[in-house]
Amino acid sequence: MRSETLKYGSKGRNLSAYSDRGEQAIRQGDSEIAEAWFDQAAEYWKQALALTPGNYIEAQNWLKITRRFE
Repeated sequence: MRSETLKYGSKGRNLSAYSDRGEQAIRQGDSEIAEAWFDQAAEYWKQALALTPGNYIEAQNWLKITRRFE
């Protein structure tokens, strides 16, 4: 996922930061905080997908696997 987020400018940096913070929260044993960070990343991905349907295949898969895709 990280390589997907690094290519897309400021949105990608936000996504990377949200994902990184979610991963950090998991390492610290705080799954509730981790889910909140991952939910925020999911919202950004949904916006990106709405603007450019058919792009970001890896992100689409992540959203589906994590059941964040509507």
